[in-house]
Parts: sequence; structure tokens; C-alpha cells
Amino acid sequence: MNRSAITLRVSGPVPGSESADAAAVAALIRELHARTILHVAHPTAEQPTDVADPTGRKGTTLGTLAELVVTGLFSATTVAALAQVIIAFVQRGAARQITLRDGRRTLTISDPNEETERMVADWLGVPPTRNGVGSGAD
Repeated sequence: MNRSAITLRVSGPVPGSESADAAAVAALIRELHARTILHVAHPTAEQPTDVADPTGRKGTTLGTLAELVVTGLFSATTVAALAQVIIAFVQRGAARQITLRDGRRTLTISDPNEETERMVADWLGVPPTRNGVGSGAD
């Protein structure tokens, strides 16, 4: 099991719309609460995050309405649920893309396929099994 924080940056279904991004984040939070045991929250003004600004420059900035932080125990079962929710969210068009970030590493999901779930589990550090995502050991 891994214990860490993952920041998710959500690009809503409407390009360039902050309100659509914020609505997509709210919908994703509801789905994550319903399907996982992870803690999900918006970053606050006291919690700066290392993100790129609109011009592409990186630096420490405050969280935006389009970001959320996922924390908790990342067991194989939880990782599988997290991956399934994120992938389904993008597949049905509720978001154009979701970028996962933990420190220096990032993973962007924009056009998921059948291998994406395994890729997310690997990125989160859960070893795959022959028959599915994660080892199944909690």
C-alpha cells in the first residue's frame, strides 16, 4: 500500500471555461466519494501547489477551482477504483483530460483505452496482476 497525496487537474468539457472546469471537478469529487474511500478536497489558499501557469511557466501558485487533492491509503483495490472513476469520467466526456501529479511526476489521461487503467495503477505504484489491475492485496 502507498500513502501519499495526488493532485488531479481537471480540464472540463468546454475548452477555456473555468466554470466548466469547476463543475467537472465538483462532479468528479461526488463520484470519487461514492466509489472510493479516499479523502478528496480542493486545495486551499494556504496550500500552494507546483503547477504551470497559463503561459506554461512553472512555479508555486495557489490551487485553482479545477484542482483537487486525493489522499489516503492507495491499496490495490482503491487504486483500481480511482483509475476506473477517472477513466470513465474522461471517456464519457465529463472532462477533456485529467492530469495526475505527485511531486515531480505527472500523468495525463485524455483519450483512454483498454491499457489506460493498467498504466494508472503502475503510475500509482501498485504492481499489476495477470488478470487485472493491482495485486488485490489490501
